This record gives sequence, C-alpha cells and structure tokens, in this order.
Amino acid sequence: MKNKVLRTLLQILILAALGGILTSLLIQYTFATNIDKEANVIITINSDGSITQEGSLFRGQLYPATVEDAEKGIGGIHGIIRVNNQFKSMSIENIAIGLKDFIIRNGYPEQNVYNSFIRNVNLKVEKGFLLVFNKTIIDYTRLEDILYEKDNEEHRGYVLKDKLSLARGDRVDLKYTLHMAAETGDELEAITVSMPIYLNLAENISEVEEKDPAPGGKVAYNAAGILGLQGEPEENEFNPALNKEDHIQYIQGYPDNTVRPEGLITREEAAAVFYRLLDDDYRQSILTTKQKFPDVKSSRWSAKHISTLANGNIVSGYPDGNFRPGGHITRAELATISSKFDKLSTDSGDSFADISSHWANKYINSAAKKGWVKGYPDGTFRPDQYITRAEFVTLVNSVLARRVKKENILPGIREFPDLSPNMWHYENMVEAINSHTYIRLEDSYEEWIEIYYPQLDM
Repeated sequence: MKNKVLRTLLQILILAALGGILTSLLIQYTFATNIDKEANVIITINSDGSITQEGSLFRGQLYPATVEDAEKGIGGIHGIIRVNNQFKSMSIENIAIGLKDFIIRNGYPEQNVYNSFIRNVNLKVEKGFLLVFNKTIIDYTRLEDILYEKDNEEHRGYVLKDKLSLARGDRVDLKYTLHMAAETGDELEAITVSMPIYLNLAENISEVEEKDPAPGGKVAYNAAGILGLQGEPEENEFNPALNKEDHIQYIQGYPDNTVRPEGLITREEAAAVFYRLLDDDYRQSILTTKQKFPDVKSSRWSAKHISTLANGNIVSGYPDGNFRPGGHITRAELATISSKFDKLSTDSGDSFADISSHWANKYINSAAKKGWVKGYPDGTFRPDQYITRAEFVTLVNSVLARRVKKENILPGIREFPDLSPNMWHYENMVEAINSHTYIRLEDSYEEWIEIYYPQLDM
C-alpha cells in the first residue's frame, strides 16, 4: 500500500513537471519562434516605440513557377520574418511592403519591370503554433495589393483579418514565400530589389515622410508609421575628403604588364582607388578591418578598402547583404560614389533622357552638372551599363581636377603595350598611373615638374 502511494505521488510530480515545461513552450513558441533558424528579416520594435529593420524579403533566385512548385522550393523564395517587441503590448493589424533600389540587368525599361513585378510576384505569410507554421495570414497575394507607395491612395498595405497580438518582450517568427507567376515574361530576369516591410503603417499613413534606404541599409520608422533612415546618410551629413593636392598614382597595371584601359572595372577595384585617394587624416578616422559583408573575407586583397569605405558610408552593398566585390561597377554606381565627395547639385531637370525614374537619378544629375560625367550622342546616359577603366579614370580625374595635355607629360612615365598616345583616354590614363608634382597653368591644366615613386598604401 505504501509503495502504491509513493508511485502515485511520483506520477503526479512527473505530470506536473511536464505540464510546466509544456506551458513554458506554449508561451515561448506561440507564433512558432525558431531559436536556431536564422531570420532573413529582423524587425525590432524598440523600447521608445521606434522600429528598425534589417534584411530584405528578396533574397535568392526567384523565377516563374507554379504555386505547387514554389511551395516545394522550386522557383520560389522562402524565409523567416522575425519581429522582436521591446515596446509595450500592441497589435499588428496592417502589413505593407516597399520596393526600393531596383537594379535591372536585362535592358527592359524600369517602369515596365516595376509594373510586371508588382502584378506577377505574390506573397504568402504564415504564422504558427509550436514550431509549425499552419495559419496563413496573407495567402499568395499580388504585391500591388500589399504595396505601400507615398502619395498613392491605392497602395496602402494589407489589412490582416487576424491581427497579431504582441506582449512586451515577445519574439514572433513568420514564414514567408515569394512566388512568381508561371506566365511571367523575360522582363523580370536578372533584377535585384530591396523589399522593406512596414507594420501598422495604415494607422497614421498621412504622417509618413518617406526616405530612400541605401541598398543593404537599415530602415527605421516609429510605431505610429513615420519612416526614417539608418544606412545611407543625408547628403552632407558627413564630409568624406579626397586628397586633391597630391597627384599620386591610383591605378596599377596587371602582372602581364598590361593596364587594360578598355577592360571593365570591378566594385572592389573602384573601392581600392577611392581608398587610396582619401585624405590621410580622413582615411585614418574611418579606417577599419571589421567587415559587414559576408562575401568579403578578411583574406581578400580588397577587404581593408571595402570595410573602410563602408564604415564611412561611401560604398554600400546590395539588398541581400552582399557587396559582390568581383562584380563590375555600373555608370550609375560610380556616379553615386563620386557624388558622396561633394554637395549634391539641386538644379531641376534631368541631364539625360533615360534617368528620370532611375534610383541614382539625383547623383547622376549632380555629377553631370559638375561636368564629371557625360552622356552618349543619342542623349542617354545608360546608367546600368558597366564602365571601363578608361571611363573610370576620366571621371575620377574630373572629380579631382586632374588634367594634363600630352605636351606637358614628362618622359620616363610608366608605359604599357596596350596604352598608346593616339588613344582618346591616353592623358587620363597616364595621369592616373604616375605620381608627379606639378604646377597649375592659367587654362586650369597642369604642367608636370617631376615624376616620383612614393610609398603608397595600395
């Protein structure tokens, strides 16, 4: 009899312990919080009511597929949206997405790509219970029905039928799937776009003052729906300084003794050039080896150049968080970087026929009005076209006011078999390849005094 009582008490204690564990799990995992799974998008509602977001929904490769295939991971993009609430208890009743920084590599007009994207790409969002996502709150809805656009009454986000209630301290994971309609055409090939998420934006939509986040940047807005910015700073918030006095060498040849003026220049090569051209004191003030881009390893030759310029907000990455150091740089990207070193020109009107809706419009216009960039005979700029090394040094020399005529170049310069005096870019290439002292002539050109070989931080 005594043993039976003890056995019964032991069973009660075990059941009580299991009940406590299950209760804890119920509290912790009510919305399927995945402790070990990395989130693609992290939204934090801070203790002061402000909201910050890191990451983007658009990560990976998205291509036309059936819904059934997208569910299986064929053609679709899957991920986790993690919401951390450090504010007070609140309810999320409205979810909206934005579309920022389209990068189009397929030659189609941006407006055509944009219209096709919002009509052919669908979003599904699920919440769950005990690590199982089994409750659909947005079911393969076209982006145009979830979109937020400033000053557009039709695009005000998506009202949830079942609101999400969050207590202070809660962390909620939502599973999302992006699906592209099977009948989508070639206009959505080879594109990249940033897709921030906004919560409860409809509550105070009239108060929203939108600002453009940098590619890969961090969006911030408050709980009432006022959007701000962390990532790319306002113009003139910082003043990166270039060394315009010392005309040092800033590009090098290749091991095969060529300089390849008509070759394309990569993003890491461009970062290395601007690193070398920074004012010494300013470079020291932002110098860092701490890398923010997962695809730039510490052992990479350009790691220091990229990390330092990123620390100074001079360069930024893509919406997927990567920098793509070996990727070629476009005319628009170079105009944007160059414009960080001077006050933006605010003159109205576009300088070229093909930049009106381009993400780099203000930077291209500013660079054009300063005479740094030029277009083509047909009146276009071709912003998404890759830039050659010769075009690159021509722009950089314009920014630095470095210009020399053939007759004022000294003998003894570095020579390369693929660079000859009859080439249109000869003076600009020679100017970039050789360190020299000079005097400024009345016509704003320079006359070289001496070629020298300083110890440079290349």
